[in-house]
Amino acid sequence: MYNIKRKKKGISPVIASIILIAITIAVAIAVAGWVFGLFGTYGTAGGVTVINPTLSSTTDTFAGTVKNDRDTSVDLVSVTATGDGGIAVTFTTGSGPFSAHTSTTMSETGTPIGSFTAGSSYVVKVSFTDGTIASVSVVAS
Repeated sequence: MYNIKRKKKGISPVIASIILIAITIAVAIAVAGWVFGLFGTYGTAGGVTVINPTLSSTTDTFAGTVKNDRDTSVDLVSVTATGDGGIAVTFTTGSGPFSAHTSTTMSETGTPIGSFTAGSSYVVKVSFTDGTIASVSVVAS
C-alpha cells in the first residue's frame, strides 16, 4: 500500500514557481498597459466619426452627424462614396469646421462627380484635416 500512495504526484515546486512567476508578469504587463494607455481606448473616444449617414440618389446628397471627440476642431477634406462595381462618387465639400467635443450635422449637396443608384450599397469615406478617414456603410435611397 505504501507504494501506491507514493505514485500519486503533483507538479514539482520548480514548475509551480515558474508558472506563478509567468502569471505575475502577465498581470503586471496588463495593468501597466491599462494604466499607461498602451492598448488604446475603448470605443471611438478621441476620434472623429460619422453617425446616422444617409445617401439620397434623388438630390445627390450625403448627410450625417459628425461626432468630434478630439481636443481640436477639424475640417472636412473630401467625401467619396464607392459602390458596387467600383463606381466612385466624389462630392463637393462645404461643411465644417467641426468644433472639439461636439456633434454637428453635415450635409454635402451639389452635383457629385459620377452617379449612384437607389438601393445600392456604398462605403462612404469622409476625410478630415487631422488625417482621420471615417468609413461608413450606407444604402442609397
